[in-house]
Amino acid sequence: MRAIIQLACIVMSVASSALAAEPGTQPFPLTLAISQFRTSPERTKLEISYSIPDTQLVYRADSETGVVRALLELQLQLESSMFSDSVVVLLESVKQAKQFHPSLLVGKRIFIVPPGQYTLRARIRDAYRSKSAVLERSMPIIVRQWSTDAITASSIELAQWIERRDTSDARQTNAGFGKSGLYVVPLPSATYEGNAPTLYAYTELYNLDRCACDTLALHYRILDAAMNEVFDLRYRRPVLGRDQAEVISIPLDGVPSGAYYLALGIEQARSPELVLGRQQFYLINPELPPEQPRTLSEDELFLQSPFATMDQAQLAVEIASARLIARPSELDAYDQLTEVPAKRRFLFRFWLQRDPDPSTPANERYEEFRKARQYAAQFYRTQRFPQGWNSDRGRVLLKYGFPTQIDRAYFNMDGARPHEIWRYDNIQGGVIFVFVDIDGTENFVLVHSTALYEIRNENWYRQFAMPNYLDPNGPVR
Repeated sequence: MRAIIQLACIVMSVASSALAAEPGTQPFPLTLAISQFRTSPERTKLEISYSIPDTQLVYRADSETGVVRALLELQLQLESSMFSDSVVVLLESVKQAKQFHPSLLVGKRIFIVPPGQYTLRARIRDAYRSKSAVLERSMPIIVRQWSTDAITASSIELAQWIERRDTSDARQTNAGFGKSGLYVVPLPSATYEGNAPTLYAYTELYNLDRCACDTLALHYRILDAAMNEVFDLRYRRPVLGRDQAEVISIPLDGVPSGAYYLALGIEQARSPELVLGRQQFYLINPELPPEQPRTLSEDELFLQSPFATMDQAQLAVEIASARLIARPSELDAYDQLTEVPAKRRFLFRFWLQRDPDPSTPANERYEEFRKARQYAAQFYRTQRFPQGWNSDRGRVLLKYGFPTQIDRAYFNMDGARPHEIWRYDNIQGGVIFVFVDIDGTENFVLVHSTALYEIRNENWYRQFAMPNYLDPNGPVR
C-alpha cells in the first residue's frame, strides 16, 4: 500500500521529541501518537498521527516563482506474527520565500487490525536528498479487545481544533481528518501553547444501550502530574444511539504551564463513577510558568502510594517480581519481616530509591515496571510460567524496559525454531537479547545477549534454533 499526499502547513511552534539519527547527521523532529477506535468487536482502527516541524527541512527555491519546496518520505510499518502492512507517505511543504513562517506538517494513517501485540516502525528521510539522514523508530502496541457487554470508550484523541465537516471550508483540506461528521485535526505532541489555549478532545462511546437511559452524565476532570484534580466539568449528553462521538473544548487560560491529564467518566446513580479513559497533555503558557510543587514527606508519599494498602497476596507478587531487578542481597532484609505494615514500608522504600522525582506522589520508574509486568503477564504466560513476568522475556522486560525493536522469526524457511531478537539502543551503547522457543511450548528461553552479566553464546542459532543440530557440550536448560 503506497500513498502520496500533500499536507496543509499549520502554523504552530511546538516542542517535539526527536528520533535518533545516523551519526553525524541532523535529525528531523518526528512525533507520533496512536489512538484506538472500534470498528467491530474483533477489529480495531489504529490511527497513527504524526507531526513534523519544518524548521530543519531543506527547502529548494524556484527563482522564477518565488516558491520554496521541501519533500519528506515517511514510511509506517505495522507488524505482528500474523500481520504486516506498511504505507509510504510523501509530505510536501510549499511556501512563498518572502512569507516564510515556521509550520507543522501533520497527518494521519489508519490500519484496521484484530486485537493482539504489534510493533510499529517509522522511517523518515528527505526525499530530495539521496544521502539524507534516515531516522528509524520502533514501539510496541497492544491492540485492545473490545467489550460488547458494558459501556466502553475509544482512546481520547487530543486535537488542535475540531469543527463540523464542511467541504467549503478552505482550512479543511485533508479528507483523512474527517470522521463522524466532524473535522478533527490531530495533535500528536499533546502540547498546547499560548496565553489562552483551548484543549480539544474527541472520543467515541460504545454500547450505550447498556445504560438503559436517555441521557449521559459525563464528567471531565483535569488532573496535574501528581493526579490531583485541578478542576472538573460536568455535561449531560442525550443518548443518540448504541455508539456515538463525544467532543469537548476546554479553555486552559489561568492554568500554569506543566504536565496534565484529561480524564473522562460517566456518573452513575447507584454505582461509582465509570472511568472511561485518561490522556496526558502538556501546557506551555509563557505568562504562567510551572508552579513549584510542595515537597512531600516520606509518610505523605507512602500514604499516597499503592503500597500503603497492599495485602499479603499483592505483596508476594511485588517482592517476587522485584527480585528480578534487585541488586544481590538488596531484599534479604525483607525475608526477616513478618508484619504486613513493615513489608509495605520496605517495598515502598525499595522503589523510592529508584524514583527519578521523589518530591511527587507518582513514581515513574515503578509505573514503568508495573506496566511491563502487566504486559508480560498478558503476553508471555505459558504452562511453565503462568504468571508471564517470571519467564525469561518477562525478566528482561522488567529489568531493561521495552526494547527499541523486536525482530520476530516464527515461520522460518530453513525449519529453525521460532525466536525473537530484542534490540536496545539506549543501554550500554546498544545490546541485543535472543530468545528461542526450544521445546515448542511458546516458552522463549534467553540463549544469548551482548549485555553485561547476561548469558552470551555467539553460536546460539546453530545450538538452539536449528532443530537437527546437537552439541554434546552445550548447556542444558
